[in-house]
Amino acid sequence: MTPVTPSGGSANVGNAPTDGPEGASARDAVRAYQNWWQAQVEAYGRTDSDGSGFRTFASGQALTDALVNLKQLHEAKLVMTGEPRNSPAVKSLDLSADPNTAVIEDCLDVSGWHQADAVTHAVKDPPDRLGRYVATVSLRQFQTRWLINEFKREVGRTC
Repeated sequence: MTPVTPSGGSANVGNAPTDGPEGASARDAVRAYQNWWQAQVEAYGRTDSDGSGFRTFASGQALTDALVNLKQLHEAKLVMTGEPRNSPAVKSLDLSADPNTAVIEDCLDVSGWHQADAVTHAVKDPPDRLGRYVATVSLRQFQTRWLINEFKREVGRTC
């Protein structure tokens, strides 16, 4: 995924530590988030994906939502082409919680990621589609892996 530069807004301002063990954990959380997006790009781009790769990076509501979206896409005989761009920043990190938690805020730009006919690849984006928005993502750490637990689109906020 290619990073996007936020235009105004606060989506790129991180509050979490950047040095030491806390900084390393924050970077690991962002890496897990980026890998989750890459898994989605790959799965949504294929007609034969079962989304099993999502389980490596997500759990809870985020996993359920991703699998439901994939199923709906396949039922509509659509795939996703292109890819989203983003600019995630860790807003909070709690390494004393059980399990450890992190919150990422992202400026997500999906204007280059399109729904397309699975056969002809003709773009079939819905007319009311959001192109760029702030997303708030909750992660939990299980053993050494960060998993995306919740993904919220903040449709009223621009970035």
